[in-house]
Amino acid sequence: MNKKGIITLVIIIVLVIIGYAIWGGKGSQNPYAGTTTQPGQTVSSSTAAAFAPVTSGTTDTSLLGRLKSASVAASETGTRVALSNGTAQFSGGGVSGTVTLGSIATETTVNGVGYAFTTIDVKSNGGADYTYVVLFQDSNGSLTDQSYAVLGKGVTVTGLRVDQTTQGLVVTATYNDSTGASKTKIMVVTNGQFDPSKEINL
Repeated sequence: MNKKGIITLVIIIVLVIIGYAIWGGKGSQNPYAGTTTQPGQTVSSSTAAAFAPVTSGTTDTSLLGRLKSASVAASETGTRVALSNGTAQFSGGGVSGTVTLGSIATETTVNGVGYAFTTIDVKSNGGADYTYVVLFQDSNGSLTDQSYAVLGKGVTVTGLRVDQTTQGLVVTATYNDSTGASKTKIMVVTNGQFDPSKEINL
């Protein structure tokens, strides 16, 4: 199995885990309602392709182009900056550095409300390079950042995907850590915010 196939299989397994690790497998509601594959089903090649993450090669360039001029928070200081062609300088609280937009983005719509997801790297001068997943609300053509989840320092993001479940949005980020090891982080969106209490790191 090639690397893309392995990543796809990991994501499918992760989605199965979500129903038990996050919601405890309790209740009659099926968190996978509306998704392509239910726990226990055989995964076909077409289904596996449907669960493939968005990568830099499959990202919607028009969405990425809009994000390149979005306003974001430099999480090191809380200072807000407006990106210009995907990058911006920040300074505040005795800390300065650079914010850079990632090369992967994805989006979805829930009950008429649009959401976009991407990553940013925050590099402070003389400090570490931290990467965050950012949730934007897309309303009337305007992207507003609403929530941030840290992936770690010195990481390289390889894929993003978002799934709609009966419990809300589930965002999966695949990345290589600073040692080159493959990692996966699962984030649950509750009331338009990432919920740290429901994160899963694999």
